[in-house]
Amino acid sequence: MLWLFLGILFFFTIFGVPIVFCLGIANIVMLLVMDIPLMALPAKVIQGADSFPLLAIPFFMFVGEVMNRGGIARRLVDFADALVGHITGGLGHVSILSSMFFGGICGSAVAETAAIGGLLIPPMKKQGFPAPLAAAICASAAVIGIIIPPSIPFILFGIITSTSIARIFLGGIIPGIVVGLALMITTYFITKKKGIARPAPDRKFSVKRVGQTLLSAGWALSIPVIIVGGILGGIFTATEAGAISAFVAMILGLFVYKEITFKDLPSIFLSTGKTTATVLYLCGMAMCTAWLLTRARVPFELAAMVQSITDSQLGVLLMTNLLLFLVGFVMDLTPAMLILAPILLPVMQQVGVDPVYFGVIMSVNLGIGLITPPVGTVLYVATGVANVKFEELVKSIAPFVVAELAVLILLIFFPQIVMFIPNLVLP
Repeated sequence: MLWLFLGILFFFTIFGVPIVFCLGIANIVMLLVMDIPLMALPAKVIQGADSFPLLAIPFFMFVGEVMNRGGIARRLVDFADALVGHITGGLGHVSILSSMFFGGICGSAVAETAAIGGLLIPPMKKQGFPAPLAAAICASAAVIGIIIPPSIPFILFGIITSTSIARIFLGGIIPGIVVGLALMITTYFITKKKGIARPAPDRKFSVKRVGQTLLSAGWALSIPVIIVGGILGGIFTATEAGAISAFVAMILGLFVYKEITFKDLPSIFLSTGKTTATVLYLCGMAMCTAWLLTRARVPFELAAMVQSITDSQLGVLLMTNLLLFLVGFVMDLTPAMLILAPILLPVMQQVGVDPVYFGVIMSVNLGIGLITPPVGTVLYVATGVANVKFEELVKSIAPFVVAELAVLILLIFFPQIVMFIPNLVLP
């Protein structure tokens, strides 16, 4: 049944059929083969989308829209510039650090690329960065947005596998920081080698400027503290945290920073609604797929097949991550997560891999797929923002992909990097 499903999925994907319709066709064929009434399809799709935790997704998407328009992103950039703008690599480091702050608020790589890239790529060009390199730094840094909590992929993984979202959020903190450091080191050596983005002789680290920009960005930086602290304290769920962060972001944009008006809200709601509709429809269809594959015992057969090759935990992890990396070339993160998580998690559990650890690893791996051709969504956003050719961006982003792959390998060999904080805070 697995090969039937994959064959149908990739056959129609090759011809450019949207992934949600590919899933629908595959589901109908599997229903017919398994002699299940076709009415099970709409029932399972509605059941899959009818999930309280899924409500967190439109809330965090709304936060991303408000941040793009409400001056929040610019204040985060100013604070990051005060912290690292004086280092060789200048605005490249600012872009990466800003992405870490931004990711801690909205959890969307695409929103992050549009917001941070739109703000920083023009001044990066003035600082001497070639346009493809500036776009590559912003695009690769956007991957951090789906690792540092809150993270939409973490929420999806938690829902579809019944894994604690709070523990996955905690598991993403250290890996997100490590990815950020790896990208900053890569940026430093590239800019130093090219002799660009050297700080001005009079540019020094200023505690006073850090304090001033922190005061300006402080309200925005309070959002991730509210989210993580509230969830860990048992005050609210991840969904309620999304609602609270959306409310806080709207208040900041309307009344504190005053860079959006009530007239802007309808377009923000409409944009959020369009994206949410796509994601929820895809979630419902993928939930139906997961139900059919589980009923056909595909996860158990796959686990037996993998264990016939190797019963080593490390070996299974390496094989699975190679598969996920290859999938990232041809499939976007959200459908890949929804389709593969319920199939692969039983395989991982058979060899003793913690679901929280696998959720973080899977998100990091598929996140790298967002910046690899030909399907990398973030690449296309970055080409539009920076006005560069796709092939030029792909060439410039290669060193940053290598840096993120190095971090992924580090996480595979040292699981305690992921599990330290979850085991410490929520054992």
